[in-house]
Amino acid sequence: MSEREMIDELLEDGLVDWVSLHNVVWVCTSGTINPDTKRVALDVLHRLYSEELMVPGDLGETGFEDWAPPSETWVIRSEMELDALDWHPMGDGFWLRLTPHGKVIALGHAATRDDDSA
Repeated sequence: MSEREMIDELLEDGLVDWVSLHNVVWVCTSGTINPDTKRVALDVLHRLYSEELMVPGDLGETGFEDWAPPSETWVIRSEMELDALDWHPMGDGFWLRLTPHGKVIALGHAATRDDDSA
């Protein structure tokens, strides 16, 4: 699966609910954790953040609580959290939510896919 396809899948997942870190790791590694697939996952997260498609956060008392800016630190923080979980989040770790821009992109991809299957 290409990086773009991984991003599209995560964006479409975000239309339904917040996206778990476990889902990100699975989509990007297909269950094979090694230096190459770790790099792919971090590259995907970087694009999600830098293109303002998704925002990381934690589940707190108020629901989804965005990580504080600046977004340039989010990939480093993401990698630290993944390393702390030995890249096996299994329901632990941070979550991702769609931004308004990410939602527009995800809906466009979903509509295109639906048109192709009709």
